[in-house]
Amino acid sequence: MSTKEKAFYIFNQLNEKQLEAFVTLFENHFNDIPEEEPDEWDKAMIENSKIDNEESMPFDEYVKELGFDPNDLRI
Repeated sequence: MSTKEKAFYIFNQLNEKQLEAFVTLFENHFNDIPEEEPDEWDKAMIENSKIDNEESMPFDEYVKELGFDPNDLRI
């Protein structure tokens, strides 16, 4: 499923109140989002994310630890 298809799927699941919030949040702002190069903090966070450490765990395991079924999160 493409990103656009996922977005439409999520959009179609929204109720009227959620749609109103979506429109309020994004109306006339699509062209206002600037494209920026990562700064030093961003670059450090990106590099840090690539380091394998003992604190990490598979996503499905983390979701189970939180009490959810990982399959419920899949589209």
